[in-house]
Amino acid sequence: MRILIVDDEPIAQDILETYIGKVQDVQLVGKCRNAPEAFAAINNQQVDVMLLDINMPGITGMDFVKSLRNPPLVIFTTAYTEYAIESYELNAVDYLLKPISFERFLKGINKAKDILQPGSGTEKTTDNTVFIKADNKLVRIDLQQLQFAEALKDYIQLHTEQGKKLIHCTMKSLEETLAPYPNFLRVQKSYIVNITCITEVDGNTIRIKEHSISIGNTYKEQVYAVLNRHRLL
Repeated sequence: MRILIVDDEPIAQDILETYIGKVQDVQLVGKCRNAPEAFAAINNQQVDVMLLDINMPGITGMDFVKSLRNPPLVIFTTAYTEYAIESYELNAVDYLLKPISFERFLKGINKAKDILQPGSGTEKTTDNTVFIKADNKLVRIDLQQLQFAEALKDYIQLHTEQGKKLIHCTMKSLEETLAPYPNFLRVQKSYIVNITCITEVDGNTIRIKEHSISIGNTYKEQVYAVLNRHRLL
């Protein structure tokens, strides 16, 4: 699998190059700092997957993908969560939040391998299931059953249709795992909600059944934009 890195940050390029070197059956074919360089690269050689930053000088990663008639598979690598839904609409393979761990990087690469080489033997789950790394274990979560996640100091309380599940995990790690799934939205520092489970939105309060969750000030713009897009406001 031939991979092209597109990122204007040298440190980010170096980290991704190191990760690629640890994976079998993948090859780094180039490193680009911007969209024009990447355009030339994919027109001069075979590129199977682009590891693509979003916020770059000139043309953004999103606009670059939109400009391509037949783009390679795309894995977005970014420090920003707010483009996750748009990446889903562009059929991105994955959405990796910086700083990217090797485990999370490998999961994205395996997704791309499964698309390019069906039956390649990489770890698969159903579209509605993820494994969350928690307390040195992998915890299987059915996303259809997950209503919202609540941060409790060093733990996360997962509220599901079957009840509550407490896991030792950070909110950042959970947010990174759920980033490729557009139904999940962080609405404040301590809560990520499944927007398909929202029963009511009243001003700055989201209700999921009997639970009331306030929308944090720093998340309002993003939350309202998503809720409007899904006609929940």
